[in-house]
Amino acid sequence: MWAGGDLLLDIFIVCLFMVPTVFLIWVTARFEAFYTPYSKFLLGLSLSAPVCLSVLFLGEKHVGQSLITLCLYRLTWSPLILVGMGISRLVARFDRAKRFASYALLIEVLTLGIAVALFIHEAGPKDISGRYPAP
Repeated sequence: MWAGGDLLLDIFIVCLFMVPTVFLIWVTARFEAFYTPYSKFLLGLSLSAPVCLSVLFLGEKHVGQSLITLCLYRLTWSPLILVGMGISRLVARFDRAKRFASYALLIEVLTLGIAVALFIHEAGPKDISGRYPAP
């Protein structure tokens, strides 16, 4: 029960921080000198999602537990990061900033889709020994 309450508190705090973040994104979208590097930062942030997914795919044999935990947190908060990237793409006014934000959004959506597909595949039908049943 404690974990569910902590998660709800974390989501509430993140949603509270989203209000000033959206306002700041909206204000900085007017200035190309600020918004283009911000869009490049979003692209770099979105590139961390496939890296984290591949680290989780490698497993504990090749990667340390602390790095796996960090990558799991990064992918867990991916939907909220996706919302921020979507808002950033909507308010972008300049072509280069729009392009970088679009690439970041595309990478984040594809990574989230692949993660969900891998999760569904792993949770698919198996027998007691953990193998897939014969067709």
